[in-house]
Amino acid sequence: MTQVLKCSQKFLETKILALKDINSVNDNLQDKAFDSILKNSLETKGMLNPILVCTDKDFKQTDISKFERRSVPQDITEKYRCLIGNNRYRYAVENGYTHIDAIVVDDESEVRPLMIEQAKTEELYLDEQYIHRWWETEAK
Repeated sequence: MTQVLKCSQKFLETKILALKDINSVNDNLQDKAFDSILKNSLETKGMLNPILVCTDKDFKQTDISKFERRSVPQDITEKYRCLIGNNRYRYAVENGYTHIDAIVVDDESEVRPLMIEQAKTEELYLDEQYIHRWWETEAK
């Protein structure tokens, strides 16, 4: 049975993609507080924004790979690479979803404006205590 993790903010056209078709880098820093906040937010408010992905072909043939600062595999078997939203992807996998709302970008110039647009929405829901704690421990 298909279970879709849908987003509530539709500022651009989204596609529903199968999780099995997306390569996601598990860049979780083992931050249990963040995991708890994210899970609570997704369970109470739903997913606000779609994840951002690109095709593996575009990742290899355009400037979009410049966006990626993490260590990522060069060759993958999946059709898409998750650029933004790896934690939401992980939540979907761990909670029995089979598909997720995503925006497919074609080049690097599309990523930053979408990140800013998503941040505007997510800023309204961030836990201030978590932000202050993170700032005091991680940002120094």
